[in-house]
Formats: sequence, C-alpha cells, structure tokens
Amino acid sequence: MRTASETATATPHDDVDDAMAVAMLRESVLAARRAARNAAEVLGPEGYTLDEWLVLDVLGDGDGLTMSQLREAVLADKATLGRRVDDLLTKALVYREVDSFDRRVIRVFLSSRGRDVLSRLTARLAQS
Repeated sequence: MRTASETATATPHDDVDDAMAVAMLRESVLAARRAARNAAEVLGPEGYTLDEWLVLDVLGDGDGLTMSQLREAVLADKATLGRRVDDLLTKALVYREVDSFDRRVIRVFLSSRGRDVLSRLTARLAQS
C-alpha cells in the first residue's frame, strides 16, 4: 500500500506495475491451491494428508528437526503440527529423541518405515 506522498507522485506506469503484481499474486495463489488439491487427491487414497506428507518430506531432507524448525519449514501452527507429528508417530513413520547437546530439546526424525512411505508417496505425486 502506498503512502500519501507516494500516491501523489505515482505515475501511470506504477499503476500498471501494481496491477501486474496483483495478477501474478492471484495466479500464484490459485496455482498453489490447485497443486494442493491435486496432491490431496493422490495422498488421500493412500491414507495420508498433505500436511503429513510435508512433514515427512521436510524430515527426509534433514538430520532431525525440533518442532520449531519443523513448524517453520511446513508453515503449520503449533497445534496442527503437534497433531500431525502424533499421527505419524502412531503410524511409526517418525520418532522423537532428546537432543544430544541440549536435553531440553526434542528432535523429530524420519524412521526407516517413514523413508519407505515418503519414497512411495513422492513417486505417486510425481506421476500425477
């Protein structure tokens, strides 16, 4: 949003740039929604949610993450992420360990079963 002084000095070119930026934003948001819907259609029959796949995928890239790091990586709120991680723990796809340097910190890791499931789900998503 422009300030009053920016609006007073705005040129028609600025309005075109603003309209293009808004159109690009709209298209990006719509593309993301389409991709999420398509991914959910692939993951659902497999028994997984898009959020669960995102958690598995992020954990597949790392060497164990704290819940804060995981929350930032998947852009989920604390409660939702806690439920997703609990669901994945129940399915034996992830496990938790106390951090070796700071015993107050708990890290979440992808289990070997989780790696297998992630590989299968990622392949299904790539085919869709």
